[in-house]
Amino acid sequence: MLKPFKKFKLILINENNLNATEFSFKKIFLFSLFLFVLFGALLTTSFISSDLNDLFSLKAVKYHKKNNEKLQTVIQNQQLEIKELKNQIKSIGERDENLRRLVKLPSIDSDTRKLGVGGTSDNEKFNDINYLLPIDTDLKEIHKDINYIKRSINLEKMSYAEIEEAVNEDLDKILHKPAIYPVMIEKCRFSSGFGYRKDPFSKKRKLHEGHDFSGKIGSEILCTANGTVRSSKWNGSFGNYIEIDHGNGYVTVFGHLSKRLVKKGDKVERGEIIGKLGNTGRSTAPHLHYEIKYNKKRIDPSDFYYDISYSK
Repeated sequence: MLKPFKKFKLILINENNLNATEFSFKKIFLFSLFLFVLFGALLTTSFISSDLNDLFSLKAVKYHKKNNEKLQTVIQNQQLEIKELKNQIKSIGERDENLRRLVKLPSIDSDTRKLGVGGTSDNEKFNDINYLLPIDTDLKEIHKDINYIKRSINLEKMSYAEIEEAVNEDLDKILHKPAIYPVMIEKCRFSSGFGYRKDPFSKKRKLHEGHDFSGKIGSEILCTANGTVRSSKWNGSFGNYIEIDHGNGYVTVFGHLSKRLVKKGDKVERGEIIGKLGNTGRSTAPHLHYEIKYNKKRIDPSDFYYDISYSK
């Protein structure tokens, strides 16, 4: 025979008039009520916890997304800087080759300048985080470019040390060899080269024995090497004419000037202003006619522009 459930009473007493109210409960009811409340509490806690987790997760995602966008901007800017540095290294390499030719040092071959750029041992490390980067961004390539720049700087340091040593050994001879443009190249333009062409006056094919540079009348004319002024005069079809003896068989000629600023016997130095561009003599437009003679034979000036200030 089943035992009856025990009963419990809940007595509530009014504080003001001390009236009492009684509630009778069976034990099973209280137990059921406790389970119901417990279940409700657990369910509520579960929902609240999930919402809080979602809320915190969303904030974290937004925070990392914002930081990732900043990272992408930084990397893109660095890629542009790396590209500019590589362009500068290329330009420095070209100037370096000019200087090496000037001091008669052997050229550095292109394979050496590429410096054997290869892969990297950090592939796995970079692959793990590449997904964070902008499209078409590869950390391996950035790492390789940085190593290339570092090695290029070291190569140029060694090359310039070699050039400096060669210059110190034969400085006087180098200074007396034509080595720069006879005009400020950003103010004048190259207009005619060495070789056969149609003469503008006779219309016949004739050897043009120098270089022409067009520009405004009065543009500065520069001495291209140390030497002594052999002639400064009016010279027929050349108009105002200057001839400079540099020794070692080299002589330079400057024609069609509007003004001569040096006289016969003057000592001149490379880069010194010796005259002004003009349109004198047998000339169809303002320009400088420039020649280089070696052992009395006119040669193409193209191989004598070593000026590191300009690109050839």
